[in-house]
Amino acid sequence: MSETQMTLFDLPESQASNFTEWSYSRRNLLDQCPRKYYYEHYGSNLQTAKNDPQKGKLRFLGVLQNRYLRTGKILHFVVKTYLNKIRQGEQWSPDRLLNWARKVYHTDMEYSRNYEHGTPLPDEQYPPVLLLEFYYGWSDAESVCIEAEKRLIEALANFVKSQNLAQFREGASKPSALIEKTIYFKTVHFTLRGAVDLAYCEDDKLVIIDWKIGSASSSDDSLQMLAYALWAKQKFECPLDSIILHKAHLGDDTVSTFNVSEKALTRVEARILQDLERMQEADSYGRRALVEAFTPCAQPKVCQMCQFQEICPKE
Repeated sequence: MSETQMTLFDLPESQASNFTEWSYSRRNLLDQCPRKYYYEHYGSNLQTAKNDPQKGKLRFLGVLQNRYLRTGKILHFVVKTYLNKIRQGEQWSPDRLLNWARKVYHTDMEYSRNYEHGTPLPDEQYPPVLLLEFYYGWSDAESVCIEAEKRLIEALANFVKSQNLAQFREGASKPSALIEKTIYFKTVHFTLRGAVDLAYCEDDKLVIIDWKIGSASSSDDSLQMLAYALWAKQKFECPLDSIILHKAHLGDDTVSTFNVSEKALTRVEARILQDLERMQEADSYGRRALVEAFTPCAQPKVCQMCQFQEICPKE
């Protein structure tokens, strides 16, 4: 969202935003596509942008998930359940874990395959998810969703069987381990929210792990992991050299480790404050449903995977 774009809209000083909450996923979405950022955080939200005339449609589209998002959510939910069962003294077999993940995803595919446009979504505690590829009538919806299932199963098989990850499974069995823990970190200038996949203490070290369904990539951003270190430093009052950060890439059974230093955390705090400047400016317009202030990214690959493409002008 450019400064030029924003100056097209007069904003009374009394309506300036005091938005201070940062999350890694939120800042990434604003970077990726400002228009989707608006749809997801304002247009489809009952508490904000109350004058948006498309709110009903936005709320419906907001629950669609593409195959990558859905399989990632299934992976995290299944892993969370598996680790909690271990801590309770119940050891699931690999087949039980994989079959459960398949069942959940197959239920989504069956529902999406037979969904009739205009039909209300099911109102239940754990409803099947309507997959974007079927909703938008992709000719290859079946094949690409099956391919995503293979990716999911391979990642889960690595998670449950890999000796490379055995230390993390063992760490999760500790009574004090944190599994899918929502985190909260507050300073004078900002509030950080997120979710830690796994954290536990080992030999006076605090180990934090983030599960990734895919493979390791040189483009992986350390910002998310170092944000966890900010939280850990405050929460546990521990020295930085005792915080160990890992990304477990389940797709290729590899682990990336991130170094923590005061200099790195200072850079992270600076990036968070820079992000919040943009978020505060966006918040002032989002709350008033000024959707035109949020430019669509118009990147075909991004638009193709966006649940809001039905109403987004894309230009």
